[in-house]
Amino acid sequence: MPLHIVAVYHNADSRFLPYEPDHALTQVISHCRHLPTRVAPEQSADWAFAVFNADLGHLEAGRATPDGEATFLLACTYRLLRLRSLSTGDVIAVTADGHTTWLACEFTGWRRIDTPTNLTGQPLTAETVYQHLRRGRHA
Repeated sequence: MPLHIVAVYHNADSRFLPYEPDHALTQVISHCRHLPTRVAPEQSADWAFAVFNADLGHLEAGRATPDGEATFLLACTYRLLRLRSLSTGDVIAVTADGHTTWLACEFTGWRRIDTPTNLTGQPLTAETVYQHLRRGRHA
């Protein structure tokens, strides 16, 4: 089964407005997905948009479906980290077969973009979660 790595980047310079090449992007989470067939990167981006914006109750109802449990737990992690919704101006990177496609979230759908140059953040790590938990205890 082909592996897709889906990384979510929040736009630090603009929220709800289209991405521009000089905008600062911060990686907030990533996820590896094994898909039964080859799918277009836009389909993986649609999946991420749905997961990071859906009501958890809706996702909970699908836990018994293939990949439903992993999807539910990923959405829970996203929310427990208090990450905001995935919105217009944010960017998704989908890597499959060693090739990365960059997609900017538009008002409707996705726009393919060149590799952004103003990137920060990294894939989710145990240390990132521990830091978040420490901050939560002091709040």
